[in-house]
Amino acid sequence: MRLLSSKTLIRAHALFLFVLAVYLMRSPEVVTDSDVVFMLGEVLQIDAAPSLSRSQSPFALCGILLIANALVDFILVTKLPRMNEIIAMAEASRSQSPVSVAGPLRMNPFMARLASLYSEIWTLLSASRFCLFFAVSFFIYQSKPSAWGVDVTRPPVPAYGAAQEAPSGLDQLKDRVIFTYGFMEMMFWLWIFLTVREERQEITSLFAEQEQ
Repeated sequence: MRLLSSKTLIRAHALFLFVLAVYLMRSPEVVTDSDVVFMLGEVLQIDAAPSLSRSQSPFALCGILLIANALVDFILVTKLPRMNEIIAMAEASRSQSPVSVAGPLRMNPFMARLASLYSEIWTLLSASRFCLFFAVSFFIYQSKPSAWGVDVTRPPVPAYGAAQEAPSGLDQLKDRVIFTYGFMEMMFWLWIFLTVREERQEITSLFAEQEQ
């Protein structure tokens, strides 16, 4: 039996993204030097790449994107009614109707479609975001030097007078901070996917019991 509903979890996640965005814009070292990032990076042997240095990385832009993501999720989860809320409103309208209707509750096709819209949208969003963050986390994990048999204790020495090339493209993702964020997002959206599916199964079983 679940302890929290999907709406509570999504709202808590939106609040977490907002707090994380504030830290990225004002004190990014709180995120980059946190104990969670350090321990997860050490356990999985992911190097602390210098790609997220304060002077180079667009922390403010990352914070703005996180705030936009949090606002979109918060608006969707607030405006889209869950299936049990639709049923409760239909029951209330039927009880206040001057014409009493006996028997189990039956919704018209429009109400049934509206009731399933919440679970369909969040099932799609949670599944797609889980796949996205899983791909990012797996890419970072399999790209660590030990995965390719490279001796991490002996860093390559550049030739005399040669300038060190800055990471570009997907190489900028190879950082334990990004891996920690992707791993946490992956676990959260899997939790949301399972919770939404469980809620939908409960409502489906409730309708099946009423029709018997």
